[in-house]
Amino acid sequence: MDNRITNSVLKQLAGAKVLVIGDVVLDHFVWGEVDRISPEAPVPVVRVLREDDMPGAAANVAINLASIDAKPIMLSIIGDDSDGDHLRELLLNNNVDCNYLTVDSGRKTTRKTRIIARSQHVVRVDWDSKIDNDVISRHNILSSIKKALADCEAVIVQDYNKGMIQQSVFDLLKEADVPIIIDPNRYHSIKYSGTIATPNADEAEILSGVNIGNYSVADRLPEISKAIFERHNLDQLIITLSEKGLALCSKNGEIKTMPVAKTHNVYDVSGAGDTVVATLAAALAKKVDAWDACKIANAAAAIVVGKMGTATTTRLEIQELLNEIGNLKLET
Repeated sequence: MDNRITNSVLKQLAGAKVLVIGDVVLDHFVWGEVDRISPEAPVPVVRVLREDDMPGAAANVAINLASIDAKPIMLSIIGDDSDGDHLRELLLNNNVDCNYLTVDSGRKTTRKTRIIARSQHVVRVDWDSKIDNDVISRHNILSSIKKALADCEAVIVQDYNKGMIQQSVFDLLKEADVPIIIDPNRYHSIKYSGTIATPNADEAEILSGVNIGNYSVADRLPEISKAIFERHNLDQLIITLSEKGLALCSKNGEIKTMPVAKTHNVYDVSGAGDTVVATLAAALAKKVDAWDACKIANAAAAIVVGKMGTATTTRLEIQELLNEIGNLKLET
């Protein structure tokens, strides 16, 4: 049997209507060079060459969806400030629906500044702002979710543990008849409920509560996946395993593993999980089989880790990589 992805499957990703719920961030990148150490302290002096702003956290998921020609709908809360205005502008410029991006006058938009010199990440500076239950209630976020559900084919819940994702969100999403894809947070004490969750290896270990000792997560997948299914209401798990690829785990104990799509220089892993959840959701929205969706997401992740910064990929890049590794079947 031919198990390759067809180019017609990749074409289906275009137009997928995906609702993205989660905490949003303005990612600020400072690019420069280091040619001396500060006389004031043993730290490098970065000579700034340029600066870039990009949508981060759940907003990066929305951008990843747009880059593969899906139709993302962003549902979140920003501050009443210039960073919030700029973040909205960046999203709109990338064809992200921002009708459910709410402004809260009582908070600042979260901003993360990364200083990078000669491809080396020197330091990160965060201006964090958390959302509490009063903010969720005051802006009728649950009502907005219910309204947005009527016009989507899949939902992504992106949990960065900054307050946007509450247990009440999952209680509401139980009524949805579309795939619910969850990117969980290792530090959030919440019961996740949905179709598929996409933890990385570290997150899976913590979410499971399994002490793996000197073993790797890849070595203990049966115990870890079983424990996560017992703690959370999920149909399947996709555990990303860095250089070991990924694993698709089902409630019945079945585990299928997939090697990395391509081995190359890894420049930046920031945002790779966002790419996985975005491509996976677009595929599931169009009723692509979960294993085939994993192949697409695996290829997309391999592409973005070879780029610097909060990167995205395109359907053409995914098609070219799948073809390169012999996992693409061209249809006329």
